[in-house]
Order: sequence, then structure tokens, then C-alpha cells
Amino acid sequence: MLLSEIETRGARVLVAPLEMFLLLLLKKQCFSPFAALGLCLVMSSVVRSENRVQADSVVRELISAYCFDCHQGENAEASLDLAATLDSMQDVAKDQAIPPDLLNTWMRVEKVVAQGRMPPAEQDALSTRDLEGFGKWFHERLVLRDGSPHIGTTPLRRLTHEEFIASLEDLLGIKMRNEYNHLKSVHVEKGLVDRVLPTEVPGKNGFVNDAESLASQPIPLLAYMKCIDFALSKMSGSAASIEMLTGVTVLPLNLSEDRVTKIAENFLRRALRGNATEEHLEKTVGIYLKAQKEKSSIVAFKAMLRTILLLPEFYYRFEVGRNQAEPYRVSDYEFATRLSYFLTGSTPDDELLDVSASGTLRETEVLDGQIRRLMSRSRRLSLSESFAGQWIGFDTLLDSSAVDTQGVSTTARAQYDELLYFFDELFKSDLSLLDLIDSDWMYVSNYNINLYGKDQFTKPPEIKSQHAGVLQYRELKGNARRGIEQIYDPPTVRGVQSERFGGVMTSAGVMSLTSAPQRTSPVRRGVWILDRLLGQKLDAPANVPPIEKAIQSMTVSKPGKLEVIRAHTAMPSCMVCHENIDPIGFGLENFDALGRWRTTYPDKSPVSSDGTLPSGKTFSSPKELKQLLLTDYRELIVRNFIRRMMAYAFGRELRPHDRVTEDLVFQHVVKHGYRSNSVIRAIIESPQFNCRQDEGS
Repeated sequence: MLLSEIETRGARVLVAPLEMFLLLLLKKQCFSPFAALGLCLVMSSVVRSENRVQADSVVRELISAYCFDCHQGENAEASLDLAATLDSMQDVAKDQAIPPDLLNTWMRVEKVVAQGRMPPAEQDALSTRDLEGFGKWFHERLVLRDGSPHIGTTPLRRLTHEEFIASLEDLLGIKMRNEYNHLKSVHVEKGLVDRVLPTEVPGKNGFVNDAESLASQPIPLLAYMKCIDFALSKMSGSAASIEMLTGVTVLPLNLSEDRVTKIAENFLRRALRGNATEEHLEKTVGIYLKAQKEKSSIVAFKAMLRTILLLPEFYYRFEVGRNQAEPYRVSDYEFATRLSYFLTGSTPDDELLDVSASGTLRETEVLDGQIRRLMSRSRRLSLSESFAGQWIGFDTLLDSSAVDTQGVSTTARAQYDELLYFFDELFKSDLSLLDLIDSDWMYVSNYNINLYGKDQFTKPPEIKSQHAGVLQYRELKGNARRGIEQIYDPPTVRGVQSERFGGVMTSAGVMSLTSAPQRTSPVRRGVWILDRLLGQKLDAPANVPPIEKAIQSMTVSKPGKLEVIRAHTAMPSCMVCHENIDPIGFGLENFDALGRWRTTYPDKSPVSSDGTLPSGKTFSSPKELKQLLLTDYRELIVRNFIRRMMAYAFGRELRPHDRVTEDLVFQHVVKHGYRSNSVIRAIIESPQFNCRQDEGS
């Protein structure tokens, strides 16, 4: 939105100090004009207290009245002493960062209050005025710093295993993994890459790219060396790869120093993402020249590349710090690196580096063009595999240890690909985020078509699908004993003509993930939807009574699943959560543990998918449940998607100070009809993505 448009609408109501801060950020080019003006609109509604001490005093009175009976002193419940916590807040200067432990405590308090879990059900609830007062205080003291937005400390990023392998493949022009297998009878042995690299654990941001989590894990240098040597052996046996790197298909016996220098310079530029130095160049050329005197040119060439690929600058995404308190814009090369790993999970290619060198990458038309180009590459599938796969959890479908000792089953592979291609379509064709809940299209595998029912689908809808180079057929060779070949048949997009299917939440993959091995689990499904789709993560309550106790207390001789769970969750401490969990979970009971539609249980008793949401609105089928989610929970769904993608793009857990950007992105997404690419574009323009802020600032 242009400034003149905002002025015309009378939106110039921002308080002077915040306006000056935004202008300062504009001057430092940390916010794009779009982002800064959007932030003005977000912050114009903030009610700032002129007296911080007075605001703290009001909150102390509120917490004293509602919380001190249980949360004060050495014996405070849950080890949460809110009196001491409030005292600690008074010791923090208004322009200082809140200490992490103190911030985590307040985030914990805010969460249970927002979820209605505190005060306890047997006590008086907070009034609307009290809730608003606490929310404004939290925003002023914990979201802002001294009344102004900031971006927090920018962590050092290390490549994940997937980013490491993808970067090696793109730099050397090779493939390091076998194509996946879909049949138990045509088993493909686990590749070297997957055997030597240790399993990565998701961090606090929910993804394996969490900078803090990666920093706490030792660098698997031995595994890296094995992968690099394996990659170089692949490269040396490929004329196309050698030509890509040197300009010739066969290396001559000797290369001149000038020729080696040029080759090394180009490779260093790509491998170190524009941050190579003369010292790097001199060292690597020297290694080649020394090795060439004793061995062949290809051995010397591999030794030179190996040296480069073992540099910390390759597997770390170093950025130049300034040790300053205010946010500052990263270099164009650093911005290109952030952009490339966000959208493609791999190193910037030559074109992106060239644009970065020209200094035009951040120009609106140029940046738009590069985003479109990157999203048209096959590497874009990383966004669906790494972001959506870890967020939704369908990456676990490929965990062969949980599926079959002989490898991933046909069913699991098909379920995985249906979700993978769904998200790829969502991003590539810029479809609505609301399609996550319900859509008139979906990807269906021929291996699952009978599970869904062929009559549930029509011909493909009018979707501008562009999957060249991604959704190709994959030829798989069988073992010597069978001597056969199999062709993997990927899912295809189909129109949904039934009310049963559409979206992610009722896909066969999600229904399987949220079920027990041999039966459905309404509680697990309800918790999954609240957490993964609505962003309402619920912590397990203490002292949960065993399910057997609930059954024993019932007078019905053969109680059904619904009756048992209702008895089990009758306690007030349980009902606070289960009044949200159970209706959603039972609303999906028409889907069995594999995602097949059913109207009766195995014992022939009828399935009931009706329920009442906490709002009082009722539904009688999964379709009606979806419609209620899209109306009553739409903002939660969209904001959750935004937060998840921000955490993935920034490589860290989101903190309260990120809510300013979240509000900005949400406004932008609503304005653009909830399109998936509007989220991507707004995040790329955010100050957190464009800038860095150093530790201790």
C-alpha cells in the first residue's frame, strides 16, 4: 500500500516515538516500505503507557488478586512464584532485553491464561477488561522494547543434513541418493548418505533447522568427509559434472595455474556463497598445484574441491556482524543465501549470485522475478518436504523402522506423496491457505484410490499445475533374483466431488498418523488438529486418572468409545482441554485408522461424527466441521501457518518480539486472499529476514 493511500485513509495516528523508530529502520533499510507501512497500521492500535512503573503496578494488582494464593513463595504450585517474577521485571530497564528465563515464564503465564486454563475452573475467571489489560501490558513490556519493535538476536545458522547434501549435489552436478522404492519386493538398500549421517532432532522452532538445536549437536565431520568423498567420486565419473565445473568433459594431464585459478575462483564463489577471500583462493590453488606434481589432474582436482567443501564457511552460513544494538541490513550475498535456503533448501545458484553482485536483488521487480524463478525450480520441493513435512508430520511416514523392516511400504509411500504433492501444488500454483482445511481438489495415488473410492473424484480441476522435473516417473530396478523393473506411479491431481474428502486434515496420511496402530484415536486427532493446524498446543495435565477408573465408574455394561472418553474427562481440570479436543476428534470418526470412510464400527455399532464446539455451534459431519473451522477458526489457522513458516524461515523459535511481524504478515495475507505465496513474500520482506541484530543488543 502506498503512503498516499494510507494518508488518505487517515491512518497517520501513530505516536511520535514509534514513528521515528520506523523511519530510522527505513533509513537503515531493514524494513521495506511495504513492511514499515504495514507495521505502522499494526502498531497504531497499541495503547502505550506513559508510566511503566504504573503499568507494572496495575498488573501486579491483577495477578495478586487472581494468582498469589497458589503461585507465591517457596512452595508455589508448579514452582511458579509470580511475586518473584514481578519483582524481577522491575529490575529490567525499559531499553534492555528481557532475560530468557524471565521471558519464558511470562510466555508460559500468557499461554495458560489465553487457553482459559488459569485461573482454575473452580475460581473466578478474568474479566474481559482484565484480560485486555494484561494483554496490553504484555505487548508493551515483552513484545516491544522501550515502546518500539525490534528483531532480537540473529543466530548463527548451520546447514542441516538435507541442505548439506542438496548443496553438494548442486555444486557438483550430481545425485547422491538412490531413487526411493515403493515395493517391498523391489527393495533398494539404504544409501551411504542416510547410513552415515546421524539423525537430526527438531529444535524449539519445530524443525531440524533450528539454529540453537544444531549448535548443541556436534558437527559430524567424519560423516561430512565420507559424504564429500562419495560426492567427489560421483563427480569424477560424470563427464557432464566435470564439464560444468571446468568447461571440458575430460581434464587434461596438466592445467595451467591461470586455468586452475579461474576454476577455483568460480567454485569458491558458489560454495562459499559470495564470501570467498583471496586467502581462500591462494590456499586452494596451492593444493591443486602441489597434488598435480605427484598425482593425476583429476586427483589434484578432487583434492582442491575437497579442501573447499571442508571449510567451515561451507557448512556454516556465516554473516558479517557489527556488534551493534540496532538492526542492520545484511549484505546482498547474505540475503541471497537466506532466500535460497528458505525456498529451495540449497545454495544460491549462479544467477542469484550474479544478481546479488549487481546490487539489485532487493529491487521489487527483481526480487519478485527471482522468487518466481526459484519457485519454478525442482528444488522448491524442499519447502514441501522440509517445512510442510516436519510441520504436518507426514515425514514420519517414511520412517521405515515404524513401517516395515523391509523398507517403506507402498501405502506409506503413497500417503506421503499425496501430502507432498498437495503442498507443492499449494505453493507452486499460489493457492489459498484455506485449502488446507477443505478443497475441491487433492492428489490421489492409484495405490490408494480404492481406499478412498473411485466414485469420490472427477477429472482434474482447472489448476495451473506446473511440476516439470519434480513429479516425474521414477524407474526402479528390482533385485537380481526377480530380475524385474517397476515404474513408480506418482499421485495425480483430481477433483473432489464428495463431501468426505478434500484438504489435508482428512487425507489418508493424516488419518493414519493420528490413529493408534489398529484403531482410531479421537483424542489424538483432536490434539493434532489443535496443535498442527490451529496452533493451540496443549500441555498434558498432571494427575490424569487412568482410563480404567472411568470405565469402572460407568453403569453401562458395554460403553462405547464416546461414553468412555466423556467419563474419563469429566474432571474440571481435564474438561478445560477436552472441550476443545473431543468435538474435533470425534468429528472425524467416519474415517478409520487408514483413512477409509465408514459408517459403523467393527462391532456394527453406528459411527457418530456430530459434536458441539466451545462456541456452541454444532456439526453433524466432517464436512460441517471443516466449514465451522473455516469460519470460527480461520484467523487461528492462518496465523498458525504464518508462525510456522516464520520459524522455519528464521531458523529459530519465535519470541514475543516477532508478533509485530506476525501481525504485519497476517494483514498482508488477508488483503491478498489468503494466497500461500503472499505469506512467503511478506516473510521475505520482513525485518527479521532482511536484517540481523547482534547478541547482547
